[in-house]
Amino acid sequence: MKMIKERGADMSRRDAADPRTSMWDFIGYYLRFLRTSRGLTGAEAGHAARCSAATISRIETGEQRMSEQQAERLDVAWRTGGLFATLIYYARRASNPDWFKSFVRQEQDADRIRIFAGQHVPGLLQTPEYARALLEAGRTKDKEGALRQRMARQEILQRADPPDIWVILAQSALSWPVGGHAVLAAQLSRLVELSSLPNVSIRVVPPTAGAYEGLDGPFMILGGRDGEVAFVEAPSAGRLVTDADEVKDFVTRFDRIGMTALPIDATLNLIKRTLEDMQ
Repeated sequence: MKMIKERGADMSRRDAADPRTSMWDFIGYYLRFLRTSRGLTGAEAGHAARCSAATISRIETGEQRMSEQQAERLDVAWRTGGLFATLIYYARRASNPDWFKSFVRQEQDADRIRIFAGQHVPGLLQTPEYARALLEAGRTKDKEGALRQRMARQEILQRADPPDIWVILAQSALSWPVGGHAVLAAQLSRLVELSSLPNVSIRVVPPTAGAYEGLDGPFMILGGRDGEVAFVEAPSAGRLVTDADEVKDFVTRFDRIGMTALPIDATLNLIKRTLEDMQ
């Protein structure tokens, strides 16, 4: 990568976001355009937005999304007439054709991950055979490519500093025969193995919980150095939620679902009993 010197500080010049990819990348592209047009450094732009120069760089390259607060501060400081706030308004309502790339990037950078998976084991904990069965059932066109992507995501579990992962799923996921008897048994064994890791906790919601908030569907909350975002899963797409109030609602929902779930030890014993009954 080329290095340039900007007012006494070495700065790494990364490629700007492609404004044709998504509204969020358009915001990043236009942020760089307006900043450089004014002859400002990343640090000076960060001062106006009340964030670091590194955050400005990540927004400009599409690695991070601009927040509403940052947009409002830049609009005032640069007298844009509310440009950034308006762009964010439309970005939040537009579909993101590059949603999966954005999601994976956030997942890889996370240091804490909350997952409510509902009716099946979540991707980060799946065995290859279990994942393949789900992909085949969903009629994914490039099954092997999708499988490689899913398994690659699990590399964060092997990091020197792996994220804390808190998982809640419905008890029915432990007995639903995804891929058949042998595939499910291997998947349950994998859950037992993962449960021994100090950074992974798995809990299940028993049928006795009755109606609970998790019945609305699966979601994830990814936390990192720049705060938290939520991810809402859908069959053919997904949505990253960056609004602080909306993310807070997902955190609250996760906590409420957790109130209906079995404790960690009881969950592990249940998984082991289910596995034994399959022998």
